[in-house]
Amino acid sequence: MENVKINRAYLETLSFSDLLQLADEYGIDVPENLNRRFLIGDILDVSEEFRKTSEEPEMIISETPAVEADPEQLPRAYNSTEVEVMLHNPAWAFIYWNISEADSFNLSKHPEKKLMIRVSSFSEKEQQKPDESFDIQISKEDSEQYVLLPAGKHFFRADLIYSIKNNIDILASSKIFEMPHGSRLIADMRPGRNSEISPIMALSGMNELLLDHYKNHRESFS
Repeated sequence: MENVKINRAYLETLSFSDLLQLADEYGIDVPENLNRRFLIGDILDVSEEFRKTSEEPEMIISETPAVEADPEQLPRAYNSTEVEVMLHNPAWAFIYWNISEADSFNLSKHPEKKLMIRVSSFSEKEQQKPDESFDIQISKEDSEQYVLLPAGKHFFRADLIYSIKNNIDILASSKIFEMPHGSRLIADMRPGRNSEISPIMALSGMNELLLDHYKNHRESFS
């Protein structure tokens, strides 16, 4: 037996039932049909919060037999360069990516490089040139990012890109995905714009939520 500190590499080797048991120990409420990647992210977030507050309980160290991970159980994408997008809800997207060993080696030759995630929006799915886009700078240690999507857009794509001396190239692109069609009232809401919000919706705190999102993610609003 040995003590194994919980990190992403360790969590990826656990079965889904083991992840659920660990989440229960942390007091994480797991909804039905929660994606495995989201569950791992939640466990890591709680672990990090305990570490920051110096209140990390003993459960953060899990006893497990010293066994080697079966390579067939590891995600096949570990040695490929790709970027994927999952909608967390109608406003937020979860973007995750991986860079192959070969691409990592090539990029390591350029210490001045900048890695970024570019989020582009389109009016039509078959459209070649995006209506607009914005970049999020990342580090080589990063592998995932929650992104607030601009309101009122129909189609999006995420690109994993790098910049060397202002020359930009694309490492990988996600598929173009379509936003679910929802209420036009909510899609067109902006801080300072008068909207015909029902009293019930106002009680839900919609205005306060929108204002908070605008203050912290201003660049995502058109």
